[in-house]
Amino acid sequence: MVCLMMAGSTIAFSLSDYVNYKRGVAEFNRFHVALHAAAAISRERGPANSLMGAPQEQQSQLVAALRESRQETDRDIASIETHFKTEIDGSAEMSNAFIALKSQLQTGRSAVDAVADIPYDQRSGARIAEAIRAMFRAADRAQDYRDIAGRSIIALAPETSAEVILTSLAGTLRERAGRVGSYVVMMATSQGDARRNYRAAFDAELNRLQEVNAILKTYTPVALQSPGIAQVLDQVTVNYFSGSLLYAQRVAFELNSGNPPTPAEFSKKYVPGLTSTEKLREEIENSSLSSLEAMRQKAFNTMLVAILLAGTAISVMLGLVYVLGRSIFRPMLSAIRQIDDIAAGNLLQPPPMRHAGREAREMFQRLDLLREQQRFKRHLEIERKSMTEELRRLSQTDALTGLLNRRALGEAMGELLAAPGASIDGIGIIMFDIDHFKSINDRHGHAVGDLVLQRTAEILSPYLRAQDLYARYGGEEFLIVLVDVTEDFAQATAQRLCETLSRAVISEEHALTVTASFGVDWRAQGAFEHWEEVAAVADRRLYQAKRNGRNMVCFSDTPEEKAVVAIAETGSRGASGTDAA
Repeated sequence: MVCLMMAGSTIAFSLSDYVNYKRGVAEFNRFHVALHAAAAISRERGPANSLMGAPQEQQSQLVAALRESRQETDRDIASIETHFKTEIDGSAEMSNAFIALKSQLQTGRSAVDAVADIPYDQRSGARIAEAIRAMFRAADRAQDYRDIAGRSIIALAPETSAEVILTSLAGTLRERAGRVGSYVVMMATSQGDARRNYRAAFDAELNRLQEVNAILKTYTPVALQSPGIAQVLDQVTVNYFSGSLLYAQRVAFELNSGNPPTPAEFSKKYVPGLTSTEKLREEIENSSLSSLEAMRQKAFNTMLVAILLAGTAISVMLGLVYVLGRSIFRPMLSAIRQIDDIAAGNLLQPPPMRHAGREAREMFQRLDLLREQQRFKRHLEIERKSMTEELRRLSQTDALTGLLNRRALGEAMGELLAAPGASIDGIGIIMFDIDHFKSINDRHGHAVGDLVLQRTAEILSPYLRAQDLYARYGGEEFLIVLVDVTEDFAQATAQRLCETLSRAVISEEHALTVTASFGVDWRAQGAFEHWEEVAAVADRRLYQAKRNGRNMVCFSDTPEEKAVVAIAETGSRGASGTDAA
């Protein structure tokens, strides 16, 4: 009876955990609908601000963008009504919040449309600011509803509280970032005291934005245990706080002097930086949902194990009652053999012993536990070896291109040159640098810059041999070590790589091609003490190639000699692609 009671209580607790986490996953999916609607309303301000601040000739394109954004918002609000119909019908608080959300959104849209209908030269900063504030109030109502929905979901599934709070904060970060840009638009269309008031509100919004960002950076990686979160937080820091936000601060500071951008021009440069904050919200949502799913699966597995263990325990008890009084000598001999097998490393499960007494059965249970511990220990050792190997691989690989990193290259060269009995013709080192890489980042953004580095690695890898070493040496600089080659082979390889890269299309979307400048040095075996000497010469020749016009190979330190090979037949194409970048 005691065994049955323990088994029943264990199964009941496990079943309760599973049901709670299952409900938590379902409720969090509903919360996603409210969160997405609040984000859509925040995004709608971008095209609305651009439309109100754009001259008449740009109206048609901006009207289409605003219409598309509003359609997305309307779909999200309809989804709220579908997923929260029971709560809206049964809760006065949620019903009032939903009605206020739709009413204020309609008011804000009407204010925006009223400003857009006024001729451009007759629009006043006050009217534009009032329309923006009306959309602020719509966003506030959306956040109110999101918070009410979040409280409702936490009440139903307390397991989701951390995830709900963190995703709400991520949505708030996106909203605050959007308001910072809106305040710049309000300042740009106002003068005098109004501009000073908006500047004060702009500064206050900056403080709130920094506070929310600090909270997210402090708690989110720890709470969700997701490596992707840390990466996206870094992207927010680079793309928004070090990019769009600095641009907004500069525009706000320079409004009283120079030729400030129009609201449409400002939005065009500012809004792309908000993408990283939106991506952060989505990443936190996905990680939160994955975390809840993992806990649900763990609870389900625990429930199955509890049922299995309870059934096993009950079966054992019944078996002991049945065989009580039988001989214990055969079970004892079997136990001795099992101990010997475990000591010898044989962890296979032996067949059950029939007619065993109570004391012998308890001994077998201890032996099963010992065997399981040994299996677990062996499993941990295998996992430890696997993790060690994976960490070693990660420490030697450049995360962006998948090539060797600088540290791994140094280790590989040390092993190559220190290998006993190694006999090679010589080594050739090719160092090359993407031409005009900074202009690519400036014109297309760092994401396209990263794509250039990745595609460069992919395009040139097939032209190297298995024994050659290919590494990202730093920034946009790459280094190739040709092992056991002649000087002519090293120079021909560098020319082939230069031609291949200049002909390749990096990005069809951006019609982007690039070129690179190559420096080459070759040394016979024993003609150098440290391989870095050869790399330094190749690096110097790389910069000689850049000084001579780029998109070429330099394999001599003497400019007067015919040591610089330009890629004439592909040079014009590579240069135009780079300039376009």
